[in-house]
Amino acid sequence: MKFIISVLFCFLIISCQAEEMAGDNSETFHQLLDDYFRTIITRNPDYGSHLGLDPTGDYPYDKSKLTDNSEATYQHEMKIVREYFEFSENYCNLSPTDDLELSVFQNYLQKVEATDKYRYQYYLLNHLHGFHYQLISLFTENHTINNLQDAEDYLSRLEQLDTYFDNIFIELKKREEMNMFPSKIILEHLQNIVNDFLEQRPVEIIYYTYFIDRIDDLPELDKTNKQIYLARALDEVNTKIVPNYKKISDHIEKLKEKADDIPGVWKLPDGDNFYQFCLQNHTTTNLTAEEIHQIGLKEVKRIQAEILKRFEELGFTEGETFGEIEGKYWHSLEGSEFNYLKDDNGRQQALEDYLQIIEETEKLLPAVFSKIPSIPVTVRPVPPHKEQYSGQYYDDAPLDGSRPAIFYTNLSWLPKKPGMQTLLYHETIPGHHLQIAYAQELADIPIYRNFTFFTAFIEGWALYAEKLAFEQGWYKNIYSELGYLNSELFRAARLVVDTGIHYKRWDREQAADYMKKNLGWASYGEIDRYSVWPGQACAYKIGELKILELREKAKSELGEKFDLREFHNIILQHGAIPLNLLEDVVDNWLLKQK
Repeated sequence: MKFIISVLFCFLIISCQAEEMAGDNSETFHQLLDDYFRTIITRNPDYGSHLGLDPTGDYPYDKSKLTDNSEATYQHEMKIVREYFEFSENYCNLSPTDDLELSVFQNYLQKVEATDKYRYQYYLLNHLHGFHYQLISLFTENHTINNLQDAEDYLSRLEQLDTYFDNIFIELKKREEMNMFPSKIILEHLQNIVNDFLEQRPVEIIYYTYFIDRIDDLPELDKTNKQIYLARALDEVNTKIVPNYKKISDHIEKLKEKADDIPGVWKLPDGDNFYQFCLQNHTTTNLTAEEIHQIGLKEVKRIQAEILKRFEELGFTEGETFGEIEGKYWHSLEGSEFNYLKDDNGRQQALEDYLQIIEETEKLLPAVFSKIPSIPVTVRPVPPHKEQYSGQYYDDAPLDGSRPAIFYTNLSWLPKKPGMQTLLYHETIPGHHLQIAYAQELADIPIYRNFTFFTAFIEGWALYAEKLAFEQGWYKNIYSELGYLNSELFRAARLVVDTGIHYKRWDREQAADYMKKNLGWASYGEIDRYSVWPGQACAYKIGELKILELREKAKSELGEKFDLREFHNIILQHGAIPLNLLEDVVDNWLLKQK
């Protein structure tokens, strides 16, 4: 690899001297991006499984290995990131499309390197996306078992878990020495998840039951050999999974004695700068915490005014605060007209209604999109072993096309019917699924982009999709319209609460009080999410506002020539990118229209 890159580097120096060699330069640039992905995926086999890559295909990886989470591997990957950034700086004479891709690549690499400064400020123990979520996703969703070798690889990965957990404890020790751990309530959330997991008998644990289900379908195994494989799997659960989960629980118990009740990251060493970095990282802007806080307050006030107009139509006008009026409205939705029966029939009906919304929306898409991806999306319940800590989420289709994209809904609590359209518009079409499937299928996006994640674009588009549906009149009645407006209000309030916790140093009670007064409800679960994921909740509204700003600019400059479908193609055609680069894309498009 180093020889190839050095040859490439020398070639680039020569090619940059001649304009006529720009085509060759572009070819080597794409090779660089491809080599980067190939280099990283071989070192991250977990992600290879997540993407659904063929381990023996064009981008090979060892499916029998866990991603090495040691310090040495981390440092080596950071070195690779720095080297590729240096290589990228030597490109010139690229086409406009490739020049944009170069900016995206460099932005991504710079973000990875910048994160290194704050690597210990990120909580390794948390209830949202800690080891428990990552491992269960790998072993029960991403690691496919279609043949005997896949089964062997699964067992091999289980065998490596002692080393995996040993490295986690090394990292935890470093964080403990630096006082880098979350509040007590966050630790308790995770400990409850781990302890509930440990209450199961080994034969009930999902790592084992998943393996049972998959090898039952393997024709290569007779009954005797299946029992041998099952015994091996059960032994790994008993010797690797259970003891290490127990060690984590015991470690949390000791940490709780040192933990405080402060939700904000301002308490951490260099915490204020860390939070500003998180905001820049997730919003891809240079907005300060104060600016985002003020945007949130302004948006909350605007959206509340829209909601109050509809409340007046429904007769909800009395209350000292918006939250009181909103609370009365929510209370009015307790009847059967707005809710499902809390039984298997109710859960099945909710799934069918979600699927019907997708089917109805597909018919509406051609009015606002000229290019519509064909990758299908479906709805499934969150697996029972994830219900305790998973909400609703979208999972894109793997690259091998082995299954459709999936919207997972947590049926341990059933949705209120007026909010279902908004949720699906956000998570599936025209939101996350349309945007991500478009990038997978219709846009010429380099494969390394599977490593990049620009939150403001992705979540901003999904929130924009909700508004688009509202503007197009897709919501069925005033209640579903209020479902949308309350969703938008919630995202605006997030700007205030997130910055309130991490910048203005609110405690959980202050955050809950703001939510209650301005949303009509409060969720400590949401507050705890912001506590361990600083800045992420701000990306939705900031991203949506930028897309709307760019649309208004295009309408103003193009007048009658403005085509909403073409505008959407311009926004989507380069995949998820930072907001400043998205603005450049729209500006360049507008210049060509004149």
